Amino acid sequence: MKKSLFLILISLSFFGYNASAQNVGDTVFYDSGDKYIGKMENGLANGFGKMYWVDGSYYEGNWKNNYQHGKGKMVWETGETYEGNWVMGLQNGKGTMSWTNGDYYEGGFVDGLLEGKGTLWFANGIIQKGKWKANNFIP
Repeated sequence: MKKSLFLILISLSFFGYNASAQNVGDTVFYDSGDKYIGKMENGLANGFGKMYWVDGSYYEGNWKNNYQHGKGKMVWETGETYEGNWVMGLQNGKGTMSWTNGDYYEGGFVDGLLEGKGTLWFANGIIQKGKWKANNFIP
């Protein structure tokens, strides 16, 4: 599942960076063109908020110390989506992931990887249901 690893790397590049920003009420405008709208505590995204990246990606959900944390939905510029639980910027717990090629996964995630019970429906009709470990299906 190279796609998930790719998405993790993209996710890590989006979060935890310190960029120059201007706060206007509940909205933060970054010099990069990115924009955050939502709750802030101590200058960090905390609570419910929406982040819009200049490349067209966006996240809507809960934040903790500038990381996605709790329930939320991420849509990447490629059109791929993840909806479910996040822990410190990575997919953790139950969630769904859909890829633009038509593949769709529903199940467990650990640190951004398919892990635990889950089902992957491939666009070609193949279905893999069972246990996953680090993005690998365990028959």
